[in-house]
Amino acid sequence: MNQTIMTGNLTADIETRQVGEQHLSKFTLACNEGERVVFIPVEAWNMAHLPDCLAKGAKVLVSGSLKQNNWETEDGEKRSRIVLTAYKVEFLDPAPEKPSVRSDRPKGKNDACSRAA
Repeated sequence: MNQTIMTGNLTADIETRQVGEQHLSKFTLACNEGERVVFIPVEAWNMAHLPDCLAKGAKVLVSGSLKQNNWETEDGEKRSRIVLTAYKVEFLDPAPEKPSVRSDRPKGKNDACSRAA
């Protein structure tokens, strides 16, 4: 079983792009571990509303699975990186509204930004 649950803050605004027919959102989660801070890269597939709901500094809870990406550099060095692939993102404390987030949007149960993604 590969299940991970982490809480932390976004280190920057969410980056998004289309990959074929799917939507990919990427962000880094800063998780406090006592005196240390651990930075975890996160990929969230088909959660296109995330950039409209969250900004740098927002506190979230991410549930997902860990994936290890392996590659080789042009110099032949082997590299790897652990990524958390999210299947659920809960908004714990959204960052202050940014200009791209509509403040006139009604808030309610059906609002994508008022519940878990």
